[in-house]
Amino acid sequence: MKFYANPYNIGATGFYFESNDEFLEKAESLRDNCGNVVEEFMIDVIDGRKKELELVNAIGIDQGNMAEVIEYIESSDENEWPALFFLMDNHHVQSFEDAKDKVNDVCITESRLIDAASELFDECYGYSIPDNVKCYIDYEAFARDCEIGGDMTEFEFGGKTYTCTNANGL
Repeated sequence: MKFYANPYNIGATGFYFESNDEFLEKAESLRDNCGNVVEEFMIDVIDGRKKELELVNAIGIDQGNMAEVIEYIESSDENEWPALFFLMDNHHVQSFEDAKDKVNDVCITESRLIDAASELFDECYGYSIPDNVKCYIDYEAFARDCEIGGDMTEFEFGGKTYTCTNANGL
């Protein structure tokens, strides 16, 4: 990923970087037009894969958490990113630390809400309903009820559609 460190000091010019070490090296040597050390920066995400950009924007990268966010992106399993994105983007947690702690509590399926709700209905009730009656089940209404009740939430992440199937329990 590529970032831009935009100094709050208007007498200094920002710089691009790709790692925390590169940021520290460039920030340490940066001076404003009066020769003063520049200490505070706004961190902007400039380039990366779609899901990286969406995840970093949901987390809300800043100078204080930048090293942790970059390390997480580089070392974590991408399969847990949709859950972390869901927690951060839907404000189910207060901080990035809380989200990382709760990421394994989130049940995510890569599917539309209607598909996840239909599967849930069939698993819970389908075994007791005769086959000749199943065609009368309104899966769309059941999915809508699951969404309105907060039990399931459909969301987009990285160009794919996901559904959180335990949204109320978070």
